[in-house]
Amino acid sequence: MEYRKLIAFGKSSYVISMPKSWVIQNKLKKGDLVYLEGKDNDLILSPRKENENIEEKSITILVDGKSLRRIQREIISAYIKDYKTITLQGEELKDKAKEIQDIIQNLMALEVLEQTSKKIVAKDFLDMKTISLFNLVRKIDVILRAMMEDCEKMFSEDNCDSINHRDSDLNRLSFLIFRAVEYGVEHSSFIYKKYNLQAKDLLNIWRFVFNLEAVGDGVKRIARFMKEVKLDHKQKEKFLKILREAKLGYLRALKSFYEHEPELAHAVLETKNQFINDCDQFYTENKKVENLGLMMEKVKFMAMNVHHLSRVVYQSDFTPK
Repeated sequence: MEYRKLIAFGKSSYVISMPKSWVIQNKLKKGDLVYLEGKDNDLILSPRKENENIEEKSITILVDGKSLRRIQREIISAYIKDYKTITLQGEELKDKAKEIQDIIQNLMALEVLEQTSKKIVAKDFLDMKTISLFNLVRKIDVILRAMMEDCEKMFSEDNCDSINHRDSDLNRLSFLIFRAVEYGVEHSSFIYKKYNLQAKDLLNIWRFVFNLEAVGDGVKRIARFMKEVKLDHKQKEKFLKILREAKLGYLRALKSFYEHEPELAHAVLETKNQFINDCDQFYTENKKVENLGLMMEKVKFMAMNVHHLSRVVYQSDFTPK
């Protein structure tokens, strides 16, 4: 936060100096218009009108000599940075086209407009001003709850495909939220007017969703091990009890987020040491079971990310709306 002295200017106006860093960040120059809008006791300054056309960004990604994972990272990075047109070029494109198409189709509102043997042009059709951050978080939560329910049933039915499919949906929503946060940082006045969120709030939302996505990864990996690990009936019941405790911690963490109850978030964190001890004890009692140690590490990984969710709640000031 910066402070500026209010200076009288004539008989009907007052002026303040503008921070140079803000002027440079918004690519303003002498003579440009700055738009003002009053909201309650706040005065919001914007470098442009909301409906003013903003130049769309485009990027070209060269695919030759790169692995598909590298290309995927570059496409996702461009998507999150709000590039409206993403062009992929290279002699090797014809051999990687199918996989690249799958990557593009897994990102919301990104579609292939043009394709040749050496070029793919993808266009983004999403209007970022229509995005509701907290609605997207709720959608991720719904997906995660379904994944956890399917995971609990893994000893009796194979739900891996269903869990993997839902995890893909979760990732798609997470990338969209990361993109919305990036957009909010670039258009701080808009995000404040629409959501009453400041930069620190966007950071906390990013942290929260990052850990939600990590919880989903944990559930997915636990399910894979549950499919393979050999436990008897009594061992399964003990493990499921631990898994349900992890799920209960998640549900309480999300309740603390929705209702902004820091005390509930602290209560979740107070269970951390006991939960880790329970996981370690279960492994010690059954360590001869192949892959059990790896499975318990994934359970602890999921639980640790639930605890990180709770930290975001008591460290933040906003209430989801």
